[in-house]
Amino acid sequence: MSAVKNSTDIEVPPQEVKKTIALVQILRLGDIIQTVQMAQGLRYVHGEKYRLLLIARKQFATPLKKIIDSVFDECITVDLNDLTLSSQTTNLENTLTNIEALRSKINLNNIEVCINLSYSKSANYLMSLINAQHKIGPHYDTNANIVINDKWSQYLYANVLETNQNPYSLVDLFNFIVGVDLTSTTKNKVKNSVKKKLIIHPFASDPKKKWSESKWVEIIFKFLKDNTDKAVHIVGAKSDLECCDKIIKNPLLKDYLDRIHVDCAKLSINELKESMDSDTCFIGHDSMVSHLASLQQIPIITVSIGPVRPHETTPYIEGVYNLSPQTKCFPCKPDTKCDFYQCHADIPFQTINEVLNLVANGKEVTEEALKEKLSHFHLNSINIRKSEFNESGVYILKSITKDESNYLDTTASFYRLAWAYLFNGIEVKQDLPIISDKTHQQIMTDMKGLHQFYELCEFGKKYSRYILEEISSKTPDIQKIKSFSNKVDEVDKLSDLIAQTYPQLTPVTNFAKISKANLHGDNLVKLTESSFYAFNDLSNLCSIIYDLCEKTLTSKQKEKTNLSTINPR
Repeated sequence: MSAVKNSTDIEVPPQEVKKTIALVQILRLGDIIQTVQMAQGLRYVHGEKYRLLLIARKQFATPLKKIIDSVFDECITVDLNDLTLSSQTTNLENTLTNIEALRSKINLNNIEVCINLSYSKSANYLMSLINAQHKIGPHYDTNANIVINDKWSQYLYANVLETNQNPYSLVDLFNFIVGVDLTSTTKNKVKNSVKKKLIIHPFASDPKKKWSESKWVEIIFKFLKDNTDKAVHIVGAKSDLECCDKIIKNPLLKDYLDRIHVDCAKLSINELKESMDSDTCFIGHDSMVSHLASLQQIPIITVSIGPVRPHETTPYIEGVYNLSPQTKCFPCKPDTKCDFYQCHADIPFQTINEVLNLVANGKEVTEEALKEKLSHFHLNSINIRKSEFNESGVYILKSITKDESNYLDTTASFYRLAWAYLFNGIEVKQDLPIISDKTHQQIMTDMKGLHQFYELCEFGKKYSRYILEEISSKTPDIQKIKSFSNKVDEVDKLSDLIAQTYPQLTPVTNFAKISKANLHGDNLVKLTESSFYAFNDLSNLCSIIYDLCEKTLTSKQKEKTNLSTINPR
């Protein structure tokens, strides 16, 4: 790159062209906001070093333009109706024309790295059209095979889509995939104080994710009755007007209509964001609106039910309260059929009201404060957690009502530590969980499965090494190589049996399957080396989790011994 001269004939040093990082996020509004929050961390760490390009769906990116433009240098929008044959106005010829126009527009950018954060078939195909020096996340290769090269994308693909045991926020997973150092980013925190305005978003796209209107009527009634100086604003889309109408026309609220404001379909997203001022707090289900509220740092309460996974989608800011049921089948999958929403019934509105009163009046929600107003009946069926960032900068939800950790929370703490250490070398200091006798038995079962899977991985390492040694010998024996390869195949088949026998170990076995399906290399040596390292990672993962299980059980046994010493029979 040569120097140039300005109008006064002074040589100006050549300017280095910024490298472009392209992020593909063609999912919904909430996913875009979470992508923006990750990009804010990237900007905080690297400043303007990189040029950021967002590729998003037009219908979702357009209303979020102001928020997107605050972080990204450019946003290219995709209208899927123009790229498919799903409407009457499109045909094969103009669809191909539209695809080529989009491809050319994207490829005008000199993209260093293109990262797929969407995990959908449409995004995977789109990735295959983009020219980039490096591609991260799922994409199709020239043989139409799906490829996922990086470990964190493999993890997300294996666990977020398929299990309910992912312990990470989606924002942190995006951070890990992109390579943002969580210890170097700034952490936003809720600004607590007495609030006079409550914004409620009682709606969701899936009936399993939202309470009935009658429950929200109870919430609004009790809140306005107990707080005579406060007002309620109900927000939502045009499609929510019918449900909103059922709420405000309930006879129970007739004396409070002067303090209930219906803002459904009245505010744009930017107007809604600006309405969340310093005098506001928020309560609602998992939705774009809750993530919007986190950008304003106002107090937030989210109610997670149905298929909602609190660890993944609770708004990414310290100080959020999340309430979820302890129902055995929670969280379910979106396609799980449910005739009676037991998880809805397991969250008493009295508990919600008490948490809401404390938050709206600028008070800390503690177990002691709740027990002053509520019975054990109201607290025993619900999880009440508060968000914080641990010393490694990882977002976590911490229970405020339980001394004992249930099975899912216990294993979540193990997985959170194990994955971060395995992939990033992050060492997290955390106390061993206090567990119940029931959780104790479940962990003992897990340890049997972990031990068996560990042994299989060690066999996989051994036979992969044998193949490499035979190939490197002066006179390689093809029959021996085939025999060792068959042994590796047997290990993979036995791994499937482990997955069937110990379904609670799905996070490990799912990742194993994705990892083995994405071995690196274009020849036998490279593929075998990749296989060896994959088995080695899985072996280390099992070892870390097994060790955490063992230490937790030992701690539990010591606790029992101490109790029996203090209180002998």
